[in-house]
Amino acid sequence: MKNIQNTTEDGWDCVPELTEVVRKIESLDNYKYEINNCVRLSGLDNMIAEMKELLEDALEKLDEIDPKLEFKTVEIED
Repeated sequence: MKNIQNTTEDGWDCVPELTEVVRKIESLDNYKYEINNCVRLSGLDNMIAEMKELLEDALEKLDEIDPKLEFKTVEIED
């Protein structure tokens, strides 16, 4: 059985965990820049540890989301 939730949001703001996941992933951008542009600013051990932590945190947040939820955008009535 589907669990349909009404929301006034058009986008994915109705699932705040997704915003947190994206924030964690975007935190990897500094390392991505270093790797893609042959820049070595971070220590390898620190880079690996932080990348693992950010990815693990993102995966944990994703596990908190019920994938069976469906959202229906509704208008606010005055």
